[in-house]
Amino acid sequence: MAIERKALTFFEKEKLCEERFDASGPFWHLYTDGTRMQNVFVTKDLFEIGLAALGVSCRLIPKVKLVSFELMVNHLHLIMTGQREDCCLLFEMFKDRLIRIFSRNDVVVDLTDFNPHIIPIPDLKALRNEILYTHRNAYVANPDFTPYNYPWGTGWAYFSPLVDKIQTFDLNEISLTAARKITHTRDLALVRGLRCSENRIFIPSFCDIQLGESMFADPRSYFNALTKNVEAFAQIAARLQDLIFLTDDELFSVACKISEDSCQTKKITLLSPEHKIAIAKELHFKYNATNQQIRRILKLDPTILNELFPG
Repeated sequence: MAIERKALTFFEKEKLCEERFDASGPFWHLYTDGTRMQNVFVTKDLFEIGLAALGVSCRLIPKVKLVSFELMVNHLHLIMTGQREDCCLLFEMFKDRLIRIFSRNDVVVDLTDFNPHIIPIPDLKALRNEILYTHRNAYVANPDFTPYNYPWGTGWAYFSPLVDKIQTFDLNEISLTAARKITHTRDLALVRGLRCSENRIFIPSFCDIQLGESMFADPRSYFNALTKNVEAFAQIAARLQDLIFLTDDELFSVACKISEDSCQTKKITLLSPEHKIAIAKELHFKYNATNQQIRRILKLDPTILNELFPG
């Protein structure tokens, strides 16, 4: 298959991706608003509960295929295909399971505002950007992570040859007690097909990684796009009302490009205060840069930034 893929031209690869998109849709981006929620997954154990609840919910609603996701401390992103009502039902089942599991384990979390927003993904280009945006979520929020090492999402599994080398077990291959502890469910017959690895749900056993991968021409195009589609990520962030979607390094590159286009120099240190303020406004309003990010990149006085962008 790899040899055949290499033999294809760029346009032939794109055509195959388009055909897979048309045959597999409709696709949706379901997400929750972290600005309205308290922190939910604040420990490794709680993340494990969230992962188990999501995996079981996916198995209970087979009409929906999850192709990409990321669980964050106070919100989540799910990229899925299926009918809209089934995708919403999957989330409601996931939320209900969380409430029951939290209650059994004496975890006090108010999930009243943990509610879904769902938007259609109209075409292949948009789907690619939504998958990439999802895989970047933890990476832009926490410098400890990259899209390839965050354990509570699918980024680590995309185009990774190590996925097939990880030792996994069917739930029937381990003790009933262990299987119930991992899945937080008693009726294991309902979640047939789920696998586990090192006492946790194995993500590729409930998420269709191969379908998500097939939407990209090849691994190189996926990797290249992870840090290149700044404008597309800006549009998605504006639609989702996300506060941060670029790292300091990426914002610095954007600032240098703005400086080069408007001031004919990439050296931000040579800019006048007026030019720095103009760039600060573009970084703030177009790229959601925080005052702290702008201060670090442009070396502007915090007092000036607080006057420009109060609150």
